[in-house]
Amino acid sequence: MPRKKASQESDAQADDRVLISGRVRASVRRRLKVYAANHDVNVQDVMDKALDEYLTRQGA
Repeated sequence: MPRKKASQESDAQADDRVLISGRVRASVRRRLKVYAANHDVNVQDVMDKALDEYLTRQGA
């Protein structure tokens, strides 16, 4: 298996997914699942994008 360059390794590590836990209202979960299904994306990607955009707007 070829080795990755150091810059590629750090980029890959920065994008690794980790498990987080939290609760949302049932209605939000339902809307999330419907949105993901209607747009042919997975729930995980929608949540990642939503959190990233929120945190960016908050300056975090």
